[in-house]
Amino acid sequence: MPVLNTTGQKIYLADYTWDELDRLPRKKKLKFLLPLGAIEEHGYHLPLGTDAFQAGKIAELAAQKVSETIVLPTMSYGYCVDTMNFCGTIHASARTICSLVSDIVASLYRHGFRKLVVLNFHGGNKGVVDTALREAVTRLSEPGSLFSDDFEVYQLNAFEKLEKKIKDLLEGNDYGHACEIETSVMLELASELVDMELAQEEYMPGGADTVWRIRDMKKASTSGVHGAPNHASLEKGKKVLEWLVEDLAGLLKQI
Repeated sequence: MPVLNTTGQKIYLADYTWDELDRLPRKKKLKFLLPLGAIEEHGYHLPLGTDAFQAGKIAELAAQKVSETIVLPTMSYGYCVDTMNFCGTIHASARTICSLVSDIVASLYRHGFRKLVVLNFHGGNKGVVDTALREAVTRLSEPGSLFSDDFEVYQLNAFEKLEKKIKDLLEGNDYGHACEIETSVMLELASELVDMELAQEEYMPGGADTVWRIRDMKKASTSGVHGAPNHASLEKGKKVLEWLVEDLAGLLKQI
């Protein structure tokens, strides 16, 4: 059965026929939501698809709460230079990501839609997607204009606005990757994919107050973890999941 929102509308683009989608009212008011993650290492205890899985599930939960929101298929491949030396990580170049995001914007625009939110769950994607969205709306602009005023784009980076709340939950010294927080969220969403017996605490050089350093993560972290996943819990996962969904739903209601 298709997933529906509170008004009975299907939330996944892939569940519509072309004619159903074309006949939807208020096409310019519809909000399209692109979950964006990565396929990359997440320690010994979490699956490679952690970012993509979280992005897709949070997008679904928020879209169920906010009418006139349609979820695009999750974009699972991300910009993963830092983690490429861990087996299984799949890296998509900045050019590839920019091209795909730009094509998505152009396709939505052609069909009469005017709003796109990118929900990003992978830190390496942030700058790339920001550039991709800027380039996309530039291509839609009228002669003499820098940006198109006829298409709205937004990027919401998961966890960024929740930093203070998250720090109050921590038992470990820091969080950041395959950590106490990500592991807790995965325990709530898909505990069968989490092996807590393999969760180990490890921190890359540099603490919470340092600027994030671009580097080969395998040289900085044996397990691929930055944080204390051994302190993860279902209770923390429920709280953080609620915050993540509220954060996204709040944005969707504003635009």
